[in-house]
Amino acid sequence: MTKNAKMVTLKIDNVVTYIDPPLKGQTYAEFKKKLGYKPQDSVWMAQANPHWDGWITTVCFGSGKCRCPNKKSQMHFPTGLLSLAREFFDNNQIVYQLVDDRPSLGNVSPLEIGGAYVLRDYQEEAVNNALKKQRGIIKAATGAGKTVIAGSIIAKAGAFPACFFVTTKDLLHQAKEELEKLIFKDGKPVKVGTIGGGKCDIQDINIVTVQTAIRSLGMKFDKFDEEDENDDSDEIIGDESKKSNIKNLIINSKMIICDEVQHWAASTCQVVSDYCSSARYRFGISATPWRDMDDDLLIDACFGKLISDISASTLIEKKVLVPPKIYFVHTKTKLGGTFADVYRKGIVENTCRNTIIKNLAEQMVEDGRQTLILVRHIAHGEILQDMIPGSVFIHGSIASKSRQNTINRMKEGKHRCVIASSIFDEGVDIRPLSALILAGSGKSQTRALQRIGRVIRAYEGKTDAIIVDFFDDMKYMRKHSQARRRMYKTEPKFEISDIEADTND
Repeated sequence: MTKNAKMVTLKIDNVVTYIDPPLKGQTYAEFKKKLGYKPQDSVWMAQANPHWDGWITTVCFGSGKCRCPNKKSQMHFPTGLLSLAREFFDNNQIVYQLVDDRPSLGNVSPLEIGGAYVLRDYQEEAVNNALKKQRGIIKAATGAGKTVIAGSIIAKAGAFPACFFVTTKDLLHQAKEELEKLIFKDGKPVKVGTIGGGKCDIQDINIVTVQTAIRSLGMKFDKFDEEDENDDSDEIIGDESKKSNIKNLIINSKMIICDEVQHWAASTCQVVSDYCSSARYRFGISATPWRDMDDDLLIDACFGKLISDISASTLIEKKVLVPPKIYFVHTKTKLGGTFADVYRKGIVENTCRNTIIKNLAEQMVEDGRQTLILVRHIAHGEILQDMIPGSVFIHGSIASKSRQNTINRMKEGKHRCVIASSIFDEGVDIRPLSALILAGSGKSQTRALQRIGRVIRAYEGKTDAIIVDFFDDMKYMRKHSQARRRMYKTEPKFEISDIEADTND
C-alpha cells in the first residue's frame, strides 16, 4: 500500500475523530473496511445490488456525504474506534499524530458512596479502570451490580450533568431508587432526576429512557428487535419547553453511561450517541454487550473497546450468584410453512409442549421454588395462564404501575408462578426467583443469557437455580436451540443436561 505523502493528523473529539488530510484511493478503501462490518445476509443483499461489496463502514467522507445525524464537513470516524484506526496506520506504516481536541471537563465535584456501602473487589476494579480509561464497555454478568458500578463511576468522576440511559420505564424507576441509596453529597442522599415515563425532572445525575431521548431529539423511536415490547409513547414530549430542556441535557452532559448496551448498535441509540457531543466519559454496560446481527462494531463506535469482563462463572465462584442447572428438553415436531406458522403450531399452540411446561412449573412450585415462565407472544402467555392454576401473566400491554405491583409482590414471595413476556428479559431484580422455564424459544443468544440472569442471583437459603430450556427439533427452531446451547457452554459453571420428550400431537 502506498504511504501518504504527508503526516496524517487525527483530531480527537468526544464523538468522532477527524482525519487531515483525508485518505484517498486504495488507502481509503482499505481503511473503510478496517472500520466496517458485513451485516447479516450481506451476501444476499449484495446480489440485489451488484455495485455494493457487502461492507458497511463507520467512516464518513464529509463534504455532503456525512451519514451522521449531526453533519460534519471533514473525513471522520467514531472516536470509539480510535484503537482500530491506529492499528491500521501502524500496520501500513502511515505516519500520524494525535491531537486531543476535546474540551476540558472544567471543575469536577466527586460525590460520596453511601455510608455503609463497600464496593466488592471486582466492582472497585471496574470503577477504577473506567475512571482511568474514560470510555469503554463493561461486561458485567447479571448480579454483578451494574447499577452500583455505574453509580460509583458517576460519583467518583464528579462530571455533571451525567446521564444514565436505560431501555425501559421499569428500569428507570429501579435505577433511580438504587442510585439515591448509593450516592451522597455532604452526608445526604443525592436527588436523582428522571426523564421518561411521563416525568421530566432534570438534576445533576439523571436516569433517561432511550425512547424519551430520541423523541426529544425530534425523531421516531424504532424498536430494538422483534421481541422488544417497550412503549415509546411519553406525554412529556408534547411539551416543547421540556423537549428542549431534555435535548440540551443530552447535548451538554459530560458523562453518559448506557445500560443494556447491546441495543446501542440500533439506529435509535446511534442518534442519541451522536448528540452527546460534550460527553468525555462514555461507558456501555451489560451482561451481554453484543448483538446477534454481526454489527457489534457500532457499539464499540459509541463507547470504545471492552475494558472490564466480569463473567457469571467468576461471580458463582465468589458466591455472588448461585450455579444454574440447565435442562434442555428435546422435542421433535414435523411442521412446514412460514416461520410464523411453525412458531404458532410448534410453540404457542403445541398442546404436548405446553403440558410439559405446566407440569414442570407445578412441580417446581411444589418443591418450594418461586418460578418464572418466559414467553415471546402474549397469546402463548394467555394459554399457559389458563393451564396453570394460580399463575399470573404480565406483559408490556399492562400498565407500568400494575407491573411494578406484581414485581413487588414477587420480591415478597407472594406470587409463586409468574408468566412474563420479554419485558422481564433485562434488568428486573427479583432475588427469590429460583426456577425458570424458557417457554418461548427464540434465536437471540443475548436474550437467552439475560433471561438466565433473572434466577441466579444469590438469596438467603438459595443454593442453586433450575432452568428449563427447549431444544426444539423443528424447522427454523433447530438452529436457534443450537445457538443458545453453544452460548450456555461458554460459562464453565453452567451445568447442562438433556431430557428427551415427545411433543407430537
